[in-house]
Amino acid sequence: MKKCNQYPSKILFDRFRELLAEYVGVDKENVYPFTGADSALRTIFSILAKPGDKVLYVEPTFSMVKIYITNMGLKSLPVQSIESGDWWYTPVEELLTKARNADIAIIIDPNNPTGSPIIGADKNVVKMLAESVSRYIVFDEVYYEFAGYTVVKYVDEIDNMLIVRSLSKAFCLAGFRLGYVVGDKEVIAKITSIHTSFDIPTPCLAAGIAALENREYMKKIVEEVVKVRELLYTELRKRGYKVFRSYTNFLLIKDKRDLEQILRKHSIYIKKVGEDLFRITVPPQHFVNMLLEILGESV
Repeated sequence: MKKCNQYPSKILFDRFRELLAEYVGVDKENVYPFTGADSALRTIFSILAKPGDKVLYVEPTFSMVKIYITNMGLKSLPVQSIESGDWWYTPVEELLTKARNADIAIIIDPNNPTGSPIIGADKNVVKMLAESVSRYIVFDEVYYEFAGYTVVKYVDEIDNMLIVRSLSKAFCLAGFRLGYVVGDKEVIAKITSIHTSFDIPTPCLAAGIAALENREYMKKIVEEVVKVRELLYTELRKRGYKVFRSYTNFLLIKDKRDLEQILRKHSIYIKKVGEDLFRITVPPQHFVNMLLEILGESV
């Protein structure tokens, strides 16, 4: 911290980038750090999209996607995801059909806020989508560590594909705002041409390096979240709640009551993400009983 009166060190930046490349399994030139996944997505839209471009995405989606589309003068090409038992289902044929009219596709997989897989890294579908869009396909994989599948393995074969990831979720570094993009070297160079090694603050670089050098901690966190997520899912179902399965660190609940306001009275904050839909982040184990007690009283 004594050096925080100085600009961020390029040595630290390069070390962080090298560790990201090692973690992902690509060359250093195929990956680049950003101040959070949001910043990475915003940069991709700003540099690769042009006003009037058509953007394909699955609805419901991460709220920032539609904000970027609206504010950058782009056009929406949504494909509606459908409730299907314990999961949400995305009609892949419709996705492929609409991709032929899209300039850019943004696929959040697993999806936020449903928690369901969209493509699940199916190589044939990924390649067909990449061939159908006129320019780029972007996969948001910020929940990769919980889902266990990825399209990164196709980077060498698909040069118009980008992957956005984050250290906010599984690495528990949300406050440090650390994200990164993986893709073809030339595309990475294009979207980072206005960025420098000074963009990420020194404490954030230090935190990212420490996290990537000690990945066993992340693995323990993921194991704990998955265990508590399944417990919470089972207990909510027992209490009569309509809750969907998830490949992420949250669960989606469908309920007519205003669960957001009910829990807010107890200083527990969840997010309303649609009509009768509420996204609840998986809490630490010691909060589960309290949460279940409050929700149990609301049934």
